[in-house]
Order: sequence, then structure tokens, then C-alpha cells
Amino acid sequence: MIRKNPDGTTTLLTLPNHKQIKSSTLKIICTQAGISRDDFIASDEKI
Repeated sequence: MIRKNPDGTTTLLTLPNHKQIKSSTLKIICTQAGISRDDFIASDEKI
């Protein structure tokens, strides 16, 4: 999936289609999104 950003650029999004993903896959997704592991965990706990 590709996201179109407000500034006109695009970002490739990784969307796993299963309930469990490897920790390495999650790390890559967070790196691509520009968020830290701690920020991801904090946002997940809010859901």
C-alpha cells in the first residue's frame, strides 16, 4: 500500500495480514515509519 503525504510525496506502507508478526518485521516497520519501539508500545497500550 502506498500513502500519499500532504506534501505530495508518497510513503510505502508495510501491512502484515496475520495476527502475529516477527519482532524483526515490527522493527523494520517502526524504522520505516520513523517511530521508536517505545513510542509504538506506548501508542499500542492506549488502544
